[in-house]
Amino acid sequence: MRITQNMLNNNMLYNLGNSLSRMDRLQDMMSTGKKISKPSHDPMVAIRGMLFRTKLSENEQYRANTDEAVNWLDQAESSISEGGSILARIKDLITQAATDTNGVSEREKISAEVRQLREQLGTVANTTFAGKYIFSGTQILTPPYNGTNIDSGINEDPINLEVSTNIQVQINVTAKEMFGEAPNSTFNMLDKVISHLESDPAVTDELKADLDEVQKHIDNLLKVRASVGGRTNRIELMQDRLETQHDGTEKMISDGEDADPARVIIDLMNNENVYRSALGAGARIIQPSLLDFLR
Repeated sequence: MRITQNMLNNNMLYNLGNSLSRMDRLQDMMSTGKKISKPSHDPMVAIRGMLFRTKLSENEQYRANTDEAVNWLDQAESSISEGGSILARIKDLITQAATDTNGVSEREKISAEVRQLREQLGTVANTTFAGKYIFSGTQILTPPYNGTNIDSGINEDPINLEVSTNIQVQINVTAKEMFGEAPNSTFNMLDKVISHLESDPAVTDELKADLDEVQKHIDNLLKVRASVGGRTNRIELMQDRLETQHDGTEKMISDGEDADPARVIIDLMNNENVYRSALGAGARIIQPSLLDFLR
């Protein structure tokens, strides 16, 4: 095959063009810090990046859900704990009243305090978080305690949040779970306690029996609180897992897309040397023109 001068010129220009293209890519990598700046640079890296970013977006939503779940459950646990403390105080007051040494005046004072504690228990039942009643099932805009008792119209439907793929956790408990329903609710029980405290003559036997009833309601709150605590622990473990997944996905994106600055600089310098060498060789290859001979 005969090699013409035109072929040599075209090959030289082609190689110089390739060298310039490589330097342009390397300069782009150095300025952006990324291996690719558009999908055509490396379609596989671009596709993997899209998939990983989709995973990151899902992960961030799950993390937001777990944060909300923990906040909701923490508020519920705090309120349940307060309810238990209120009932424990009422039990102490009943113990004081269930003695023959207390007169009507002393029992009236105890009764007055129990009334106040009963009202505070109603406030606990109507606890809100971010403007929502947390013990009302899915009826989050309706208070479960109606001023007298737990509203029978309040449902017991669960509120579930998705905290991972196909994994949901119930974040709520209901006032009915905590305090029961009429006529056997905690509030009905306290009404009987108040009636016994205000009885004249004293009914110490009834008050002693009331102690067992109060303890049953305390035990129920402890059971509900344990359930809430178990869910909180599970979600906190899920938070740790999501954090690990988030960091791992970000690392995979970085490994696939981030350029190594030192490596880019070395490659750029090498390509610049190659380009200069190609220019020098090309200057020698290009055949002198007729004008050069006529000088």
